Amino acid sequence: MKIFKKRLNLIIGKKQIAAAGLALLLGAALYVNYLYSGAQKVETADSTADGTETATYGEIRFVGAETSDKTVSLGSEESDEYFAQARLDKQKSRDESIEVLQSFYYGGDSTSDELAVISEDVREVSSNIERETKIENLLKAQGFSDALCYITDTTANVVVKTAGLDNAQAAQIKSTLLGEIAVPAENITIVEIK
Repeated sequence: MKIFKKRLNLIIGKKQIAAAGLALLLGAALYVNYLYSGAQKVETADSTADGTETATYGEIRFVGAETSDKTVSLGSEESDEYFAQARLDKQKSRDESIEVLQSFYYGGDSTSDELAVISEDVREVSSNIERETKIENLLKAQGFSDALCYITDTTANVVVKTAGLDNAQAAQIKSTLLGEIAVPAENITIVEIK
């Protein structure tokens, strides 16, 4: 009987439970992201009366995107509700992540290596929260009505509320992001909520 118990313990250990919990949280975050980004569109460039696009040297272009590919048009009240709900969802997701990490940390019989990994994960989550808040506040200070930022190790997604996002504002958002985090420029997504 003892042998079976030890063998089962080797198969389903704390590391496997931790990995499964983190995978579940990642899946939930991806699903929420998919729900909020499914029908969003971005306007790319100004066009002239004959249908051709105008461009100036140094201008930022959204390459590979159809016109109006990441713009969502909502009424003022609806967009306020969107930002309020998105903030609640974001906070709920953060709270769940921290709760899972705390349960692993205070679980009791973790090794010092496992505790070090969990501590590093907690530091990373808190660092991302701090950077997201700072970027959101900087964007609001630059004149955007409202802003939300989602950061991972390799990507940054920004949702801004504005009457119309032009190329200069897109460059301003990108500059603000790159001033605070180090992600490849092609991994930055800007979504406009009208």
